[in-house]
Amino acid sequence: MNNVLELKNIIKNYPDGQQVNEVLKDISFHVQSGEFAAIVGPSGAGKSTLLTIMGALLSPSSGQVLLNNEDISHLSKKQQTSIRLNNIGFIFQNSDLIPYLKISEQLQFIQKISSKPAIDAKEILVKLGLEQRLSSYPRVLSGGEKQRVAIARALVNQPELILADEPTASLDSKRGREVVQIIQQTVHEENKAAVMVTHDERVLDLVDSVWQIEDGKLKKVR
Repeated sequence: MNNVLELKNIIKNYPDGQQVNEVLKDISFHVQSGEFAAIVGPSGAGKSTLLTIMGALLSPSSGQVLLNNEDISHLSKKQQTSIRLNNIGFIFQNSDLIPYLKISEQLQFIQKISSKPAIDAKEILVKLGLEQRLSSYPRVLSGGEKQRVAIARALVNQPELILADEPTASLDSKRGREVVQIIQQTVHEENKAAVMVTHDERVLDLVDSVWQIEDGKLKKVR
């Protein structure tokens, strides 16, 4: 299998007064198609910073971010925006749904601004058990339903890579596990690559590989 995402010798520094704070220290990482990887570690270890670099939301101080063998870390802002829209699906710890759009419209909006061929947004929502919520607004949804809509939104443009930032953080254990199971099933059935940053060790049995970050250094532990 091919590496969908590969990081090579990523370093991220921030100025801190008269000194430089090195948040990420020479990190290398890879995830293949059909693989669901988790990154764990204590708060402040650099997990979210690493995920934002993977998603071309933040540039590293040095190193390469390869998406399908193309270095995306130093492209123009316009090019990175296009890649995020068409090739990467984001799932955040808060669903961040647009409050004035119905559930079906949340997905249709993404499709309108994408250059990818449109697929049936309703079909994705039905697959995720949201067929009764197509005409609902986010305010009437439960936390678990909102996260499933967020997953549907991440998948609607058929991205090669899914990035999930603490997707279970606002959910109880049952709903959180259901959300991670949906990601797992999507990765395996549709041969996508996914990376999940999480504190929730109860769902690690659902992933294919586990990486640990601590003091800015990353290592594979499973």
